[in-house]
Amino acid sequence: MPVYEYYCRQCDTKFEKLQPMSASAEPAVCPECHAGALRTLSVIAGRGHGDDGIGAGGCACGGACSCA
Repeated sequence: MPVYEYYCRQCDTKFEKLQPMSASAEPAVCPECHAGALRTLSVIAGRGHGDDGIGAGGCACGGACSCA
């Protein structure tokens, strides 16, 4: 079951909710005030390694840090 991110315009609260994919389009209940929070787009960071061992983000240590 995926975790979705929501935003409540009433109280300016961001929260996450574990919910089935079949209910992904339904509004969620804000834990701070009321129903009607809207799902937001999530930013997901991915990491991969090429044949040379350097991370996809270009980091020399193979991670997604800013050590360079």
